[in-house]
Amino acid sequence: MLKNTLAHSSSPYLLQHKDNPVHWQEWSDEVLQMAKDQNKCLLISVGYSACHWCHVMAHESFEDEQVADIMNKHFINIKIDREERPDIDQVYMDAAQILTGRGGWPLNAFALPDGKPFYAGTYFPKDNWIKVLKNIAEAYETQPKTLENTAQRLTDGINSMDDFDESDEAKDFTENEWRSSYQSWYKHIDFDEGGIDKAPKFPMPCVWQSLLDYYMISQDTKALEAVEVTLDKMYQGGIYDWLEGGFARYSVDGLWFAPHFEKMLYDNAQLISLYADAFKVTQKKDYLHCIKDTIAFMNTHLKHDSLGYYSALDADSEGVEGLYYTWTLNELSQCLNEEELAIAKVYFNLKSVGNWENQRNILAVNHSIEELAKTLDISTGKIQTHLENIKSKLRTVRQNRVMPGLDDKLITAHNAMMVKALVKTYQATGEADYKQMALDLMQSLINNAMTDNNRLNRLINKDHPQGFLDDYAFMIEALMYSYEISFKVSYLHLAENLIQYCLKDFIKKDNPLFYYTSKDSQLIVRKTEFSDNVIPSSNAVMAVNLWKLCHFLSNSAYSERAKKMLQTVKPLYSKYSLYFSTWHQLELSMLKGQIEVAVTGPESLAYAKELQKTYTPFTIFCGGQEENLRQLQEKVTSEVTQIFICQNQTCSRPFTNVKESLQMLKSKFS
Repeated sequence: MLKNTLAHSSSPYLLQHKDNPVHWQEWSDEVLQMAKDQNKCLLISVGYSACHWCHVMAHESFEDEQVADIMNKHFINIKIDREERPDIDQVYMDAAQILTGRGGWPLNAFALPDGKPFYAGTYFPKDNWIKVLKNIAEAYETQPKTLENTAQRLTDGINSMDDFDESDEAKDFTENEWRSSYQSWYKHIDFDEGGIDKAPKFPMPCVWQSLLDYYMISQDTKALEAVEVTLDKMYQGGIYDWLEGGFARYSVDGLWFAPHFEKMLYDNAQLISLYADAFKVTQKKDYLHCIKDTIAFMNTHLKHDSLGYYSALDADSEGVEGLYYTWTLNELSQCLNEEELAIAKVYFNLKSVGNWENQRNILAVNHSIEELAKTLDISTGKIQTHLENIKSKLRTVRQNRVMPGLDDKLITAHNAMMVKALVKTYQATGEADYKQMALDLMQSLINNAMTDNNRLNRLINKDHPQGFLDDYAFMIEALMYSYEISFKVSYLHLAENLIQYCLKDFIKKDNPLFYYTSKDSQLIVRKTEFSDNVIPSSNAVMAVNLWKLCHFLSNSAYSERAKKMLQTVKPLYSKYSLYFSTWHQLELSMLKGQIEVAVTGPESLAYAKELQKTYTPFTIFCGGQEENLRQLQEKVTSEVTQIFICQNQTCSRPFTNVKESLQMLKSKFS
């Protein structure tokens, strides 16, 4: 007789369900064979540990004996951690999108024993869930052929979601066309409150990163305005943790005020990179505070002792969403003095009945410090001091609260994003600690996520499951960023080894794009991820990697493949341009010409450090004291540090000081 086997899982999300009366199984060939042998449908339930509505459905249904009896009698029940097995999640999320027009988690899909889905949805209240279970069980018994036909049509539909008309001929954007493409985004942007103009609002870092590149070469101030208003409003909103740093996954409203409070590694890593680059452009001190405080939060709450960073903090603590992060006015009055409380009330728009739910208040900035000083007739310096005292007192109180649950998975792709974030922070600040953090994390990934045959694992220090395309894409990207702050050419060789592995195991037939899964995948379809979402698409990042690695290693085959990948997706620009922001960045690089900055000689790293404090899109840095790359040949001397700025296979004269070379570099964007 089956029983719940999740106690043997390593996934924190699956372990949350180990005591459910539902006989949950992990996904495996043996479990799929069991479904065939017993002639039972699969019930595939997908979520993640920080998912609030996943917890709600678990409490309402999966912990209920009556519901569990129905599920156990009629189905083989499989629990999936979407972060551990994004390949499975993609397939059944597509099914939900086709059937209902929307997706999200928890995701609940019903499939034939061979894995082909015939029904899928998201959260179901208990009574509705019982009806769904009974109706599907009856249909499988009385109308199996109908379900088989539905499953086949749905599987065909999932397959066809990756199909689109490809352009017959290569055609580059003209300047007017790429300007028009970027400017078409403006009608979707909220220029008052920032972000994409709808609720809920997700940060979508890749959109603003792409607009930053566009601004640098176009000087279209509306692009920079879109970036700044978004970053300003997020930093001031409840989506940002004013006390400890770090961003929640998204805001349920259009004002960045009320978040779902889970904090994800992948969001925060991307946002650190974005704020660091925006600081280079704007020199706004708030952005500097944001990146430093967010890294401090991650080092405090998400850092493994030696391996890397954990996946997420839950939205809930003590069974209540946001309890750790929010305050009643009475709680605030117990730890702040009268003057501090008066300042906090105005600064955060606090209410005696709460500004959120259950008489609790979210700490979201309601006024600038200058406005606050004027309103309260207090100097800005005194306001700053009070706010620091308020922050210190509240942080101390909060540290005694029950922490939200920790998802302690160490995901390769998301840790690679964090390498990039730390590199970007080092470049923006020049502070050596961030460089060391980046290179230490990079080494941990090399030692603990990469195998001897140049294969990646999805999880650091675990050999199952195998890595997916995003693991490879972000790892290769991180290796190249690590090279740029160290000039250790071994990073580039490792990146090339991983590229070669992908060209062998992830390649599509008669198509330059890559599958998301390796050729060993046993799923009903192999998906191709090509559009950006809350994370840039793995194919877009791979195309950028190929383009950059071509210029690092002088391998034209890589750039040709990148061009073909871009050409393949370009027909989708006109309809979904905003979700192809990473591809847009690549196209700008190709149209303008990749810039290569070679810094050689005894002070090469010090000079490169100064140059990298300025934001320069589609620019790579190479150098050192060895001629270990083709573009460094005949450029290295032991006596003097030289800077060469190259583009389209033409290099400048050697500069011997940063200021002159920086002027030359900036001229490339005017």
